[in-house]
Amino acid sequence: MRIGWISGWAVPESWFAGQARGALPAAEHVVVGTRAGAVEALLRRGPFDRVCGYSLGSHLLLSQASALPPGCPVSLLAPIWSFCSEEDRGGKISRTQIRLLARWLRTDLAAALLDFYSRSGLGHGAWSLESVAAEDLPWGLEVLAASSMEPRLPKGWSAWCGSDDALIDANRLRDLEPRVKIVSGVTHHPAGLLRALAEEMR
Repeated sequence: MRIGWISGWAVPESWFAGQARGALPAAEHVVVGTRAGAVEALLRRGPFDRVCGYSLGSHLLLSQASALPPGCPVSLLAPIWSFCSEEDRGGKISRTQIRLLARWLRTDLAAALLDFYSRSGLGHGAWSLESVAAEDLPWGLEVLAASSMEPRLPKGWSAWCGSDDALIDANRLRDLEPRVKIVSGVTHHPAGLLRALAEEMR
C-alpha cells in the first residue's frame, strides 16, 4: 500500500514519515511538507492507495478536495476547517495569537518554535530545528489566519481528533461534523491519531 501525506505546520517531513512508518510499517509513506503547492506536489508523486493529511496538511487537502483522485480514500488527522477561534469551527487559537507567533518567528525563530511545540503537545527536542523548513512557516501561518471552510467531510473521507488537543476542540468538531472520531487521551501529537488510523485500516 502507498500512502501520500501532507504533514503539519513546522513538522519536518522526515520526522513525520518515521511516525507514519511506526504506525503502519507495511505501507510505503510519501510525505510532503506544508508549503504553497503542497497538494499538487503530493499528487505528482502518486498514484496512492490512500491520501492523508495531518493538522495544516488536512486543511490543505480539504481546501482542494476536488483535485484529489476520485474514489481514493482520504483520512485526516487533527482536521482543521478554521484554526481561528473567532470562526467557532473547532479552532482554539485567535487570529491575534497567530499574528503574534508570526512576529515572534521573525525575531527569534528557535524560541517561537520551541514554545509552539511545547504548547501544542508535540514536545521539543524530537528533531533538530535545522530540519524545519523555516522559509515555509510564514506562508503556513497566513493560511491558518485567513482560510476557513464549511465544517463537513467530503463523501468517503474520514477524520480523527484527540480529546486533549490543545489547538483544536474535538467535541466542537464532532458537533459540526458527526463523522469526526474523537480519540480519548490523545493530544495534537500525531502518534495516537496514527494508531487510530492503523486500527481502522486493519
